[in-house]
Amino acid sequence: MSDPMDVDSPRTMPNASVGNGKTVSNSSDSGKSALVAAGELDRSRVDGDLGGTPSTPGKYRSSTTVEEHVNKKIHAAKRRTRSELSVSQGGWTKHGYAYGDEAMDIRKLRYLDKIERVSVKDMTREEFVEKFEKTRTPCVITDAMEDWPCYRKDSGRHWSVDSLTKRFRDIKFKVGSDDDGYPVRLKMKHIQSYLNDPVHMKDDSPMYAFDGSVFDKAETKSLLEDFTIPEWFAEDLFKHVGEKRRPPYRWIVFGPPRSGSSVHVDPLATSAWNALISGRKRWALYPPRSVDKPTIKPRGLGLDGESITWFNKMYPRTTTEEWRKQGFPEPIDVVQYPGEIMFVPDGWWHAVLNLDHTMAVTQNFSTTARFDAVWRITRRARPKMSAKWLEKLRLTRPDLAEVAEAQPRRSEISAGEKTSSTSSSSTGSSDTEANT
Repeated sequence: MSDPMDVDSPRTMPNASVGNGKTVSNSSDSGKSALVAAGELDRSRVDGDLGGTPSTPGKYRSSTTVEEHVNKKIHAAKRRTRSELSVSQGGWTKHGYAYGDEAMDIRKLRYLDKIERVSVKDMTREEFVEKFEKTRTPCVITDAMEDWPCYRKDSGRHWSVDSLTKRFRDIKFKVGSDDDGYPVRLKMKHIQSYLNDPVHMKDDSPMYAFDGSVFDKAETKSLLEDFTIPEWFAEDLFKHVGEKRRPPYRWIVFGPPRSGSSVHVDPLATSAWNALISGRKRWALYPPRSVDKPTIKPRGLGLDGESITWFNKMYPRTTTEEWRKQGFPEPIDVVQYPGEIMFVPDGWWHAVLNLDHTMAVTQNFSTTARFDAVWRITRRARPKMSAKWLEKLRLTRPDLAEVAEAQPRRSEISAGEKTSSTSSSSTGSSDTEANT
């Protein structure tokens, strides 16, 4: 069943952009003909509008160009994802971030090189667990993606906006959520048009594809064949809950410069890995329990759900002497490059800003090393799921079942924990705080 809230019917981009990068003006039927020739449209859908004999009823009325149709789709998605902004009156570009913005200038970052870059060729999984996972130490991992089809440009399954459009042009991907939390989706061919359009790319905070459902849908689940979960993150205890019952945990993520995720903590005390296929990402991280939500994400920032706004308005405060005098930590700055995997341990506040057009895949997970924390929060946030989980653990991991059953309902450790079972490692919509 299709999502009743999907953006798929004509409601409300300058020139349409096609897969080969060419822009076609569609002020007349010749524009439609050009798009048909370029493969942007099915002739059967527009023959009636091109003066031929339609094999199916014409999708576009003669008064509506393909360009206008695409614009309606994109504008409708914009209105639903950001209802507080006026599309027609320039609300999406009112800050002018596209014309120069300090948050995008990594030359001025003062806190780089505070975390290690470690190669999978130089460290075993056991060493990684001891040095990084158990100690909850973030790091950047290299040399783990070399054989991934989605990363290798010569594989035939390399991920890019154009290649995904060829594979899934009429399949919808999530580009945001509306005011009621329902997903807003656009067809891949419309996302491609949005990302290729110079006018839309002046948006202060552009729309950002962040979709986990594609790995479960028959039309797109082949994406799972394009990458391999890194050996260091092969263990995932939530798999014992079952795919239907477990919380969302893996996503394909792609977007333009200035898109990203506002500061958040991942849910249910899970950790995350984020593998970057193309482009660069800027990260800012703050240790667990070092700061609370009202401090790191205060009300009154404006559009505080947007990454670019947080990096412009809040991040600079965290680099001041006044911030340090209050006992708060300096940020840990990271610039992630293609072929690198960012490891974010549970409890860390983190924000992400795309510096270029980026493509990535990310996953949240739980392991033996941090099971006690995950169990404490999951039991409180998802009691029914945790009961089923415990049943499975008694059969598959009796050692962990004993740990779970030995934990008191409340303790000094869990007293300051806040729970949530929503969001993810980098959607930007998470306000969760699993500060264990």
